[in-house]
Amino acid sequence: MDLDLKGCQCRAFPGNPEKNSVRISEELHSEGPDVIVFPEMFLTGYGTDCSDLEKETERAVERIEKMCQEFGKAAVFGGPSYDGKNVYNSLYFITPEKKFVYKKIHLAHFGVYSEEGFTAGDRPAVAEYWGVKFGLCICYDIFFPEVLRSCSLAGSGVNICISASARQSKPFLERVLPARALENVSYTVFANNCGEMAGATMYGGSRILDPFGETMSSAGENECSCEAVFSEMALSQFRNIRRHLRDSRRDVDWNDI
Repeated sequence: MDLDLKGCQCRAFPGNPEKNSVRISEELHSEGPDVIVFPEMFLTGYGTDCSDLEKETERAVERIEKMCQEFGKAAVFGGPSYDGKNVYNSLYFITPEKKFVYKKIHLAHFGVYSEEGFTAGDRPAVAEYWGVKFGLCICYDIFFPEVLRSCSLAGSGVNICISASARQSKPFLERVLPARALENVSYTVFANNCGEMAGATMYGGSRILDPFGETMSSAGENECSCEAVFSEMALSQFRNIRRHLRDSRRDVDWNDI
């Protein structure tokens, strides 16, 4: 199984889920990629107060679900999710058949980042499309190895990180992204915001990495995209060479120390 992957590095319309869902729909309508990935909180814009956007968000998500069904593709994007009491910084992975929602576990409260108003999630998540499993994480989650390791041990061959990372984070992400790809021997898609947002300059730098941590395709600082092909056969070959994921000691309680 081969899947065409695309990371879309583009600016959101703050506080306007309808306009942002139209942008996602336009990408779904285009020829090419099977899985299209947008940045963190793209549906509303990062830093936007989402407390009164529940209805607009629901309508936008429903519109994207219909587009995924119509065009037979998967869309991945960030946005708020609600449970009647709490608001979560979430990743939506929508296929023609199903909707997966991951709630960000590690919220950022430092530097230019402030995620007050959100409730932290407490469960890792894996999505599935065409028999391929995808590990899911959001921005700050990438710095906690256990998030994507749990997904990889659960069978993910592609790990996705959507992000709103400012220029201050660039040197750290340049190091951690290849490390996450290699340690999990998994393809990794990183889709970041760009331009001015929430009082900071997002650095872009979206990319797709192979299971050895090598960059297959990358974007600059402005609006653009990166594309690469996930190959199930190639993944198997990578994992036959580097066997550390397969050899992981799942019988050991690593918290017993």
